[in-house]
Amino acid sequence: MERAVAEFTTALARQQDLADRREEIITRLHTELQELRRGELDAALDLVRHGLIRLHDRILRQAEQIDAPLGTAELRALLRALADEAADTLVGTGTEAYAPEEGEPFDSARHRPVGRAEAASEEADRTVARVVAAGFVQGERVVRKAEVVVARWERPGGTPPSAG
Repeated sequence: MERAVAEFTTALARQQDLADRREEIITRLHTELQELRRGELDAALDLVRHGLIRLHDRILRQAEQIDAPLGTAELRALLRALADEAADTLVGTGTEAYAPEEGEPFDSARHRPVGRAEAASEEADRTVARVVAAGFVQGERVVRKAEVVVARWERPGGTPPSAG
């Protein structure tokens, strides 16, 4: 009986050692996973940081080159170039700009209405009349809805068509 108790105690001690080793492995793997995630996040943020730094530098360079009042066309071109630089930074993070086409159906999942315009016909009711600001997507996920003016048609006499 003493021998059986001793063997059982030895086996139990071995099982405890194995459990302790498993716990050490789990703890080490958890720590490594956390460090990996931190590294991936830092790498992703580095893309944004570097893009914003480039944008910052470009704005300052442009500011230094201005020696006379800018005309509307020049100012518009400068601001568009800066917006393109920001969009390039977003592309580096997997986020892309999209702009709906005028006349396409309004989609509340991808469009945010910011205004209303008169539609030319009933068929044009609830379509995009104008894009105010592009939307941004990351794969299939909408990061920001496109801001659009929605065309609405009213029947003669001022009554809107029924919702449908």
